[in-house]
Amino acid sequence: MTDVRTLLGVKDCFDVCNTRNNEITLQLDQVQESLRLLLANALAKEKDQKQLGRLFEEWNQLKKNAKEVKKEVSPLVNTECQKNLTYVSKLEDDLKAFQQQMKKRDFYKYECGRTAALEKLDGVFDEIKVFVERIDELGYNSGKFGHPEAIEGPEKQVENIKIEVNAMKSLWDHIADCQHTFENYFATSWPKIDPFEMEDSVKKLMGALKNMKVDKRCDAYDGLMKEIKKWLVFLPLIGELRNDSMRDRHWDQIRKMVNSEF
Repeated sequence: MTDVRTLLGVKDCFDVCNTRNNEITLQLDQVQESLRLLLANALAKEKDQKQLGRLFEEWNQLKKNAKEVKKEVSPLVNTECQKNLTYVSKLEDDLKAFQQQMKKRDFYKYECGRTAALEKLDGVFDEIKVFVERIDELGYNSGKFGHPEAIEGPEKQVENIKIEVNAMKSLWDHIADCQHTFENYFATSWPKIDPFEMEDSVKKLMGALKNMKVDKRCDAYDGLMKEIKKWLVFLPLIGELRNDSMRDRHWDQIRKMVNSEF
């Protein structure tokens, strides 16, 4: 008997005999008492008594058979239980390796870009389907072998992967929002520039970035943070240039310094 599901089916049968023994025995006893009352009042026949006797005999024989089968298959059950635990441990190792490999992927790099990053992140959900299938199978077996907690580790690992992927998708959405904001700033004509309002907006973008539940060591996070910091250096300078005290001679000095006419 090498098929695990068949083995678990047999195990379920003798487990039921054990767990429901008191319940079924009580029901038979209740039927017996009722039948005695009916016989005493000529409302039942002797054949009913004999039929009930056969039920008692069959139930006792079934319990005996279940006990013998349990003794016979217990070594096999224990062997398959240990195999299942080994498979679960292997699954945990595979998931750990997958998580480590995932950290090296392009969607963690700022240069990847939002469109490509989101496409690659969605692909991760397809990849982990094979792990989910293994969890379902091993989780079912673990429960039947009496160790439902064994599969909790892999389940948590897959959940963490999903959380990480969704967090990175949120980061890329934020990156896109920031880049769109910066592009609008670049396109703003000089008379319409409000550097102080812009600076407040960029600070809010930085605050939102800092509050994101992502790996702050990843290149995508670091790349955006560097861009934001550049703007927080740049915008106060724009504010100085927008000062009413600026004169033509000051602009001439700036043109000379940057070696450009504007």
